[in-house]
Amino acid sequence: MSLGNRGRDQSLDVNGNHFALRIWGNESGHPVLAVHGWLDNAASFERIAPLLEECFVVAPDLAGHGRSEHRRGDSGYYLWEHADDMNALVESLGWKRFSVLGHSMGTGVASILAAMNKSIDCMVFIDGMGAPFTIAEEDTVEHLKKSQRLLRLALRTRLHGFSAPQTAQFASLEAAISERRNSIDGALCAEGARLLAMRDLLSVGDGYRWRHDPRLVLPEAMPLTERQACDFLRQITCPLHLLLGRQGLFAGTPFDKRKNALPWATQVHWHDGGHHFHLEEPTTALIEQINAALLQREAGPRQRLVNE
Repeated sequence: MSLGNRGRDQSLDVNGNHFALRIWGNESGHPVLAVHGWLDNAASFERIAPLLEECFVVAPDLAGHGRSEHRRGDSGYYLWEHADDMNALVESLGWKRFSVLGHSMGTGVASILAAMNKSIDCMVFIDGMGAPFTIAEEDTVEHLKKSQRLLRLALRTRLHGFSAPQTAQFASLEAAISERRNSIDGALCAEGARLLAMRDLLSVGDGYRWRHDPRLVLPEAMPLTERQACDFLRQITCPLHLLLGRQGLFAGTPFDKRKNALPWATQVHWHDGGHHFHLEEPTTALIEQINAALLQREAGPRQRLVNE
């Protein structure tokens, strides 16, 4: 794929919902499913997808995110629901073998997808190590009660974007982009924030509002426990490549907490940057590692590798 290869938009109905897709490359290339993170969208891969060699990259906006349809009120946004959507999407595309490129929450979706689909050649995780949000088993009941209280409060008070559909949340594009830039890790570059925001903004009468379902900002009633998140990591049988930011969400203790759940052949590489380092200026090393992983061009036996 060349630097000049621009992405294009398509859409597809899957599992009874309408999904917006961002696509790069020729359909004859190696199929790659790119799964973005929480509150992000397919634009998460806008900087790196054009640089992936001999690949056909399909990045959906997950349900409730970006330009994809919101789920019905009696449904939710659990990781396993996203994984089921991705499994159905791959089937709709007719892919017999494919690779997965995931970022953040997308790595959690991918870890569950690996239990549903055994046709995955390899997985590349960018600043993610499976399910990002977990609870302790002993907190399950209290967490469910709290999540329901927050949902009722948001609906009653019109908080968190639950306002009327034509009510603006931002007076200008720059205000929206600034909020997006400072969310999660506070280190997202201006261009990266603009890419994500522009795919998630809707113009209304006197300003702009987010397209994404406001329920996404509230905690799910029954998220995975930490043990379950680790179990889904352990069961991955295809080659797994971890690309983590030295200033990202998994530097230090979070990495140590999950490292023993990684499959033995996992390759781990550390890169300068925060949680969205792939949306900064992509480095040669980053692109080479992703290309080598997706095209399986590594020489010699696979082994755990930490390049700190």
